[in-house]
Amino acid sequence: MVQSKTKHKLQSGKPAFGVKIDTSDPFITEIIGEAGYDYIWIDGQHGPMNPNWLYETVKGLGRTESDVIVRVVSNEHWLIGQTLDMGADGIVIPMVDNAEELRRAVDAAKYPPMGHRSNGARKTWRLGDQYVERANEETIVWPQIETKGAIDDIDAFLQVDGIDGIMIGPSDLALALGVPQGGTEVNETFQFILDKCQEHGVPWGMFSGVERGSHWLKKGGQIVTAGNTLQYVGQGAAADLKAFKDLASSLS
Repeated sequence: MVQSKTKHKLQSGKPAFGVKIDTSDPFITEIIGEAGYDYIWIDGQHGPMNPNWLYETVKGLGRTESDVIVRVVSNEHWLIGQTLDMGADGIVIPMVDNAEELRRAVDAAKYPPMGHRSNGARKTWRLGDQYVERANEETIVWPQIETKGAIDDIDAFLQVDGIDGIMIGPSDLALALGVPQGGTEVNETFQFILDKCQEHGVPWGMFSGVERGSHWLKKGGQIVTAGNTLQYVGQGAAADLKAFKDLASSLS
């Protein structure tokens, strides 16, 4: 089994950079896979995921240098096990409301004695013959902090054994707190979570983009998702159109 590039960097105190795939298009997936990010995460919560598409996407990314991490639809034992069995290197779990819910997620992601995951992994090249022996050590588990409950329970939350970092869901967290997205109140909450993560030695991350990711990286964050496939396609198309419009204006 290949050592997790992302876990190794985080454990060494270095930042890890990733990108989100939210399309089922195999050509876009292939291009993103060749970019060289530390991790590529597949959005199963808000993306068009079904088991067949998930398996084909994970398999297609399997020979890249990037760890393949899947955000599952919800914190369900069978769903986490199925996702990892399909070859994912890790999971992101949305809407984890407290430490007890987080322990259930870790339990689903880890084989005994750490958890109760069933052994049914497909033996792809990435998993290898040593998969069962090394999976508990190598598999990435990132819960999302995006509810008031998780913040209220944050000290117990961050002490749950088996997590490799946390990911803030900035949009849902702002909604849960009833504050404007991007405002002072939600940024103060981000800082509070970052301070707690540093206190407990847990890597802090966010679905951020380049500008906001750079800001929080300078403050001590370690996990940065630079962007997503739909954003890249949209921005590229808009930039080219603007260039031609500017050129047309200059000629008239």
